[in-house]
Amino acid sequence: MSLLLPIRPNPFRFLLYTEWVMLICCASLAVIEGLGNRSIPVQHVLILVLLGLMGLRLPSGHLWVKVSYTAIAIILIFSGTVLGYLHILPTLYLIVVIRSCFLFESRGRLIVASLCFILFLVHQGQYFQTVVQVVPPEQQQRFWMHQLAEILMFALGLFLVLQLVNILLVEEKTRKQLTVAHEQLQQYALQIEDLAAVQERNRIAREIHDSLGHALTALNVQIQTAIRLWSVNPASAESFLAQAQRLGEMAMKEVRQSVRALREDVPDERPLEDAIASLVEDFRQGTGLCPSTKINLGVILPLPVVRTLYRIVQECLTNIYKYALATEVKIEIVATNDSINLRVEDNGRGFDLNEKIAGFGIQGMQERVAALEGYFHLETKPNCGCRIIVELPLRSPDSLD
Repeated sequence: MSLLLPIRPNPFRFLLYTEWVMLICCASLAVIEGLGNRSIPVQHVLILVLLGLMGLRLPSGHLWVKVSYTAIAIILIFSGTVLGYLHILPTLYLIVVIRSCFLFESRGRLIVASLCFILFLVHQGQYFQTVVQVVPPEQQQRFWMHQLAEILMFALGLFLVLQLVNILLVEEKTRKQLTVAHEQLQQYALQIEDLAAVQERNRIAREIHDSLGHALTALNVQIQTAIRLWSVNPASAESFLAQAQRLGEMAMKEVRQSVRALREDVPDERPLEDAIASLVEDFRQGTGLCPSTKINLGVILPLPVVRTLYRIVQECLTNIYKYALATEVKIEIVATNDSINLRVEDNGRGFDLNEKIAGFGIQGMQERVAALEGYFHLETKPNCGCRIIVELPLRSPDSLD
């Protein structure tokens, strides 16, 4: 049956208990009055029991089911008043109004409340016609005032019931929305954790690519040069092998530093000028080409900026190692009041940006600059060299961390 007519429990138990109290009071009054007439109002008690059972479950789904449910409740109350007890049962229309608030929107609630008020007026008119004949003329004015007071009290009761239930429904809706929002926030927190893990993996990949990749590239160049010179000039070949051994040791050192960096954030003790000079010297020993450097800082740079500049210069020199075939390399780092500017350019063979897809090295540089909200620009054409321009904002170290 529940599959054919979807039902749901009353969302507010205390309202259900209030309905039962009203039904029990009406049943008690009907029984007491019936005993005075030496009869038990079985029909009225059954009607009240049916109304109470109907409150245990409320229909949901199609509109016609809700309308039928409300119509049955109204018919039961109307039938009870026709059978008798006109001055007791009409107050039960308040129960119909309470339940209608869970079944219909605002317009439907007002329609049900208006219909109940009209039926209450009809019952009061019937009750007046029955009782007015036995009321003494001198008491009729008081009787009229009593009837008017009952009508006003019933109207006030309808208004208060509508307002109370509406407030409860709004509060319940808000609570559910807050619950959904809380669940969404938990999902967003999990997504942020996943995103942080992805960003950390990307950071580790950049560190490995920039540090270890640079050392291995230089090592490969030294070994290739030593192989070519071994049969012609063994003494020179030995010097290149010694340099290759030094680069291998440096690669191992980079691996240890990367592992240590994953465990704790250990700042590089070397100043940026010394770190860049070391890269330039390695480049010179590997290629025989000495880059032109110009470094003008004049300010204390935050550690994230130092790391980013160092890794970008390292990646640029590594790419020149591999691809550029350049005869001239320039490195320029200049600081201003609110930013620091890096320029690395060479006169190598360059490449076409529209044809050559940027590798992970260039992508890593872009990600490093974007992490500091900086500016990255790459200029290159075939046989026209390559120029990389980076501008990083200078902020307090705390804000950049």
